[in-house]
Amino acid sequence: MTPALSPPASPWSAFLAATGFEALLHELTLHTLAETRRTWPGAPAGFAFNCSAAWGDVHISLARDPARAALEPPDWEHECAEAELPASAALWRARYEPVRARYEAERARHAGYPEGFLDTLRHLLARLEHAGVFADAPGIRLLVTEVDADTAAEEAALAQVRREHGAPL
Repeated sequence: MTPALSPPASPWSAFLAATGFEALLHELTLHTLAETRRTWPGAPAGFAFNCSAAWGDVHISLARDPARAALEPPDWEHECAEAELPASAALWRARYEPVRARYEAERARHAGYPEGFLDTLRHLLARLEHAGVFADAPGIRLLVTEVDADTAAEEAALAQVRREHGAPL
């Protein structure tokens, strides 16, 4: 009997496996959140992976003021929080920039990269929430957002992923 062959990995799955993209972003996000909590005490009112699926850019955006987090779109007081924090900025530059450069180099050849990128960020955010990373911030607004994207569509896509992970809505 011939063993069943696994279907070939999608280009996005191959990218994830080769770069450790999700684990790296998880680590960088936790590091940045720890540093933000030391630098700006108190719980955030809004958090986003503020990104560009066209170029592989990811930034952590934070709103401290609930009124600013509730705006459409949210008004991030710290739009690129990791860049404002010296230890995080150096870590992101050293660890994420090579992955971003690879993404940018490969994206033009793989039409599925942008949606894979956004979906991976949504799943990561849902897992962070489900793991209690934002437990000190009841009512926090969470988003995966792109420049000029429709906030309602972004929230609906994240809500679907959150339901899959059993995260609170």
